[in-house]
Amino acid sequence: MLKNSFVFIGDSLTYGYGVNKSNNWVERLKPSISLDIINKGINGNTTTDMLNRFTEDVISYYPNKIFIMGGTNDFLSNRSLNSVLDNLELMLKEALTITKDIIIGIPPIIIKEDAYRLFMPSSTYDYCEEQLSLLRHSIIKLCDKYKIDYVDFYSLTFKFSSNNIFTDGIHLNNNGQSLLFNEFKQLLKNMDNML
Repeated sequence: MLKNSFVFIGDSLTYGYGVNKSNNWVERLKPSISLDIINKGINGNTTTDMLNRFTEDVISYYPNKIFIMGGTNDFLSNRSLNSVLDNLELMLKEALTITKDIIIGIPPIIIKEDAYRLFMPSSTYDYCEEQLSLLRHSIIKLCDKYKIDYVDFYSLTFKFSSNNIFTDGIHLNNNGQSLLFNEFKQLLKNMDNML
C-alpha cells in the first residue's frame, strides 16, 4: 500500500511508447504534483487486460486519485464498443470503492494512413477510427452518470492533428506528449487547485 498516490492505468498511450520516459506526459506530471505518481500503462493492453489487473495494479495501492484510459487496442482487435464500456464501468465501480477522485481519459484519435504506413498494416484501422469517435460520446455519458471527471484527448488531438504530434499515427511523439501533459495539468488545476 502506498498512501498519497495517484495511479494511472492504461495502454501504450499512458505508458509513453516511443518516447524517452522523461518526455512521457504522465512522467512529466511528477514535479508538479504532491502525490506519488504510479504509471501502470502497459503497451498493447486492452480494457480486458486492464480489468484483469485492476485490483493488483490500482486498488492495492489505495490511491487518492485514479486515472483510467483504454479502448484503442480493443478496437484494433475488432472488439465491440459495448465491451469496452462494460470494462471501463467495472473498473470505475471498483475505483469508487476507495476514492471519488477518478479521471477517465478519452483516447486520442488515430491517423489511419500513417498507422498503416508507419506502424503496421492492419484491416482494423477504419473500424478503430469510427469506434473511437463513438467511445468519446459514450465515456462522457458514463462520467456524467457517475459524476466523475474526464479528459478529452480525442478532441484535443483531433484539433492539433496537423501539428506533427504522432510518431506513427497511433502513438504520440514529444509534441503530442506535451499536448496531453498541458491538457491534463490544466484539468487538475480546474478540478481542485492541486498544482
